[in-house]
Amino acid sequence: MKSRLHRLEIRNFKAFREPFTLELEGRHLLVYGSNGSGKSSLYWALYTFLQSANKPTPGVAKYFDPADPQNLLNIHEKDPATKPGEIALTLRDIATKNDTTYRISQTVHGTRQQPAILKGDLASDFITYRFFFGFSDFRTRRRSTSGRYLRKRFSLSVSRPPEVANAGSDVERDSVRPT
Repeated sequence: MKSRLHRLEIRNFKAFREPFTLELEGRHLLVYGSNGSGKSSLYWALYTFLQSANKPTPGVAKYFDPADPQNLLNIHEKDPATKPGEIALTLRDIATKNDTTYRISQTVHGTRQQPAILKGDLASDFITYRFFFGFSDFRTRRRSTSGRYLRKRFSLSVSRPPEVANAGSDVERDSVRPT
């Protein structure tokens, strides 16, 4: 069974105080927005969800427990008991178009050892939050040279046609460094 991420639902988790639903129809997703708009919270919701497949139930519940110091609930929610946090992910089978929804919350651990989520978790370790910070230099306004960064970071060999081989040679080298 091959499936794709079809929907992500987040409630009372990090920046998402109110229910948030992201419907994914295509193969690619670009997330952008101003500071504080929830881009990082979206990443952490997906990352927390995928990592939950390998964690024991108490290791997942703590993220949704208002009394736990490690909770990831929205800090502005005045009554988390009446608005419990939850992350739900829906996978759609490519052939049959049938949907399967998995949930995690303080009381539900629907991802525990689920093969589809475990497979997604393998990919979540490849691209980390820290990886994304390497694409731009926050101290300058120079354009990103992520291609150079990726080649350095992953030792990729990329050949370019002669007409673009020297493109950008007059631009000062970026200051992005692998960590």
